[in-house]
Amino acid sequence: MRIVENVFEIAESFMKSPRYVFMNNAKIDLLADTISQTEKPVFPFPDKGIEYFPAVVRELVAASINYCYWYGRDNVRPNGAGSTRMYELLANAFFDFKYASVDTFTKCINDFWKLMAIERFPMLEERRKHLDELVGSGMEFCIYVESGKYDLEYLLNEMVERFPGFASDIFLKRASLFFIQLHRRFGWYSDELHNLHVPADYQVPKMIEHFGCTYYSSDLDNRIKSNIQIPKNSLEECEIRAATILTVKRFCELTGWNVSEIDSFFFLNRHSAEKPFHLTITTDY
Repeated sequence: MRIVENVFEIAESFMKSPRYVFMNNAKIDLLADTISQTEKPVFPFPDKGIEYFPAVVRELVAASINYCYWYGRDNVRPNGAGSTRMYELLANAFFDFKYASVDTFTKCINDFWKLMAIERFPMLEERRKHLDELVGSGMEFCIYVESGKYDLEYLLNEMVERFPGFASDIFLKRASLFFIQLHRRFGWYSDELHNLHVPADYQVPKMIEHFGCTYYSSDLDNRIKSNIQIPKNSLEECEIRAATILTVKRFCELTGWNVSEIDSFFFLNRHSAEKPFHLTITTDY
């Protein structure tokens, strides 16, 4: 997949001579041995029995606004904002949605927006914009996905061409997460997932650093511990995400697990680390 290869190439360009974030290959190898002997995690879904098409629609909507729930510091979540609460509101808004009706889809989008607004989710203006991007061709895209006629590479290119909100992240975090979520639900894209990049966000970088698989310069480490914001697109932020992508790729190679399984291993263990994640105000993750 050329578009994914490009993500790896960009990550590698940052990690050729890093200044702030460094990979520890010895620790990666040790943890890979441990992971290989661990039972593969099962990702939980509150709406597990949902049919294919409504699930695809929900995951597209969720991925479009699945970013930046904290406010001011890592453990401040206004009114309990987070991906879990977001999925609960999404399920409420799309409770009656079943078919490819643009009018019904638009109504559900508006209901979802209102629920997030009432609960004062951070970055509401940005979330409104990304939801609006889906109204024009979101249904058509979901029909393509649910049909099973198109491979992941084709669909990823379609997503980037149709929706600027997904395309704007140079590391394509939310785009990759959309397909990973469908794999977690239905087992789709099993073969192609071995070539996909990890959704580089807040939690996975925190966890691979927690396990010693990456380490930070003392200045960056102190800033993260002190909840000092790391600017979007700064060299520090790019190296954090680039190192995450390459480290997870290495785990996939060493363990034989796919990117969804490695991502789940770290994400589902995120509460075992006490150190805060890095703070970057962004719609990318």
